[in-house]
Amino acid sequence: MEVELDNGSTIILNFSNRLHTVRFGMLADMDFFRRAVTDGDFVRWDNKIEISAREVFQLAQKEIFSSVVVGTVRAAPKR
Repeated sequence: MEVELDNGSTIILNFSNRLHTVRFGMLADMDFFRRAVTDGDFVRWDNKIEISAREVFQLAQKEIFSSVVVGTVRAAPKR
């Protein structure tokens, strides 16, 4: 999911690892996924799933942290 902020910055969230959850499972259907709407505070899909702007930032931080950790592990020398 690509979220464009008021300041012109963009956040890209990868939901693929969340599609097996009860909360986000319906997003695996691309037609449903494309029906996302926002009021600036929440992203909603047919009033069945919603994610707040705060959650978007939290998920983005988790993705950044996990990619840094994975990158560090991959860069570690073999012994």
